[in-house]
Amino acid sequence: MFKKADIILAATLIAAGLAISYIFSFGQSAGNTLEISCDGEIFGSYSLEKDREITINCGEHINKVIINKGTVSMSFSDCPGQDCIQQEAISHTGETIVCLPNRILLEISGNTRQYDTIAR
Repeated sequence: MFKKADIILAATLIAAGLAISYIFSFGQSAGNTLEISCDGEIFGSYSLEKDREITINCGEHINKVIINKGTVSMSFSDCPGQDCIQQEAISHTGETIVCLPNRILLEISGNTRQYDTIAR
């Protein structure tokens, strides 16, 4: 079965993972604009302050996006996998929802963008 050392190691790894997750999520700013791209071209930019449903016609494909209380989610897609619909709603700068089969990208942007590093 499990030894005492195995349980201590597992608990330590879980605690370290939670700490790292908290550190990376700390400092993310809430975005204020949704940018939609279709086939690599800008489809449109929308404020997150106004609730709305957006229908995206990209070639032969149709997707629907909902902006609700500052969050964005995909509500409909005619793609086979439906992974984009199953993603959680996004609201922070740099977060994305991607529908690969339909070539649609939803990205949150804002006044400030978080950077990985700054070089001088």
